[in-house]
Amino acid sequence: MNLFVTSIAALTVAALSSTASAQSSAVNLAAPDQEQVSFTRAEVNMLNKQGSLAASTVTYYGPKVWVNGRLESFFVGSTNGNTFCEARGHNQEVSGSTVTYGEDESSYADYDWYGSAWIKKSTGSKNQCYPLYATIKCR
Repeated sequence: MNLFVTSIAALTVAALSSTASAQSSAVNLAAPDQEQVSFTRAEVNMLNKQGSLAASTVTYYGPKVWVNGRLESFFVGSTNGNTFCEARGHNQEVSGSTVTYGEDESSYADYDWYGSAWIKKSTGSKNQCYPLYATIKCR
């Protein structure tokens, strides 16, 4: 019985692997040239569409962006979230991202929409916490 279950599991993994490789553009997590963003790991949520697997959403853990040659955490916001997702080849950020908090008198990344670049933005000293992305969910 264990051999049968193991064989079924191996066949399932092989079937998923061959389907995923056939749909490689849907689940490709390789960094594009001139990568502007980084992350520590990603979870791909798969969806069965008419017998083929396709990525429905991807959750990136530890997202960071390059600013002046350094990786920086970045502020939560629709422009920042969508820009990160677009840099990874997605359409937009979707509901499900999580937040961590940055400290007062620190600097974090913020996307300058007019300048089309990530910049460092100071928090000043307002004695408050600043929401930063802990994970970001993209579709």
